[in-house]
Amino acid sequence: MAHAPSASYEEAFARYSEGDFERSREIVVELLQASPEDPSLLRLAGKAGVELGAADAVEQLELAAGIDPENADIWRDLADALLSEGRIDDAAAAIEKAVERRPGDPASLVDLAHILHAMGHPEAAIATLERALEAEPGNVPALHGLLGMHRAAGRLDDALAAGRELVAHSPRDAASALDVAELALDVGRLDEAHDAFRHVRDVDDEPEHEVYALHGMIETELRRERWRAALDLAVDATRVDRLGRTTDVLSYVVAHVFGAGDRPAPSRAAVDEALAASRREHRRLHDAVGF
Repeated sequence: MAHAPSASYEEAFARYSEGDFERSREIVVELLQASPEDPSLLRLAGKAGVELGAADAVEQLELAAGIDPENADIWRDLADALLSEGRIDDAAAAIEKAVERRPGDPASLVDLAHILHAMGHPEAAIATLERALEAEPGNVPALHGLLGMHRAAGRLDDALAAGRELVAHSPRDAASALDVAELALDVGRLDEAHDAFRHVRDVDDEPEHEVYALHGMIETELRRERWRAALDLAVDATRVDRLGRTTDVLSYVVAHVFGAGDRPAPSRAAVDEALAASRREHRRLHDAVGF
């Protein structure tokens, strides 16, 4: 008499959703003994296998795609699995099959765009992201992709436009607000940069990050040569700067407002580098936690 499985697909899926990939895969492997050609079981086994680095994850997803070739989600999962093995060309072919089956699916188009970009086809990647936005205006992953790809290509105005749209759709997203601030600063839109850094200060919930937003606002005021405004901001930054990163900035601004004192003020080059380093650190902190 056949042995009845001790668990169900629903439990395996729940375990996967909870991040317990090992137990999820154990359940699915047991279920596959009774239903070896069930595409849903094969798909879940492959997805959990990718998370665990299992050698047969791609094989299981390929089997699932062969059994249910019209399932766009399986092709997307197969593309992810192939990417995890560094098989970019095969991943591109798989995601293209997902797009063929679901032409207006923004998620598949975004995946395809990133694969195309990794293959060295930035223009095709950008065009694909624009297709995703036509299918779903305001799609956040597509906008993030456009911002990054335009920025990498040096098209800062286009990157800034994508950043503005991101902030419009996700006004509490501190990382997107920071993108807008940095890009506006880079293209010389100083009023916009100042407002964007102020917005970053409002929406970045980490108390230790306030100093970075203030440094960005100081930088815009220095570029506009608004010394008194820069002084007020430098005083505010000093109050929240526990590591003394604003000391030289404050000294430099004080010298411009009140005149040089007994000690020589830091050079403008040193102040500019200190502020640039502050922006780099702020960006690194956001990137590190996946904001």
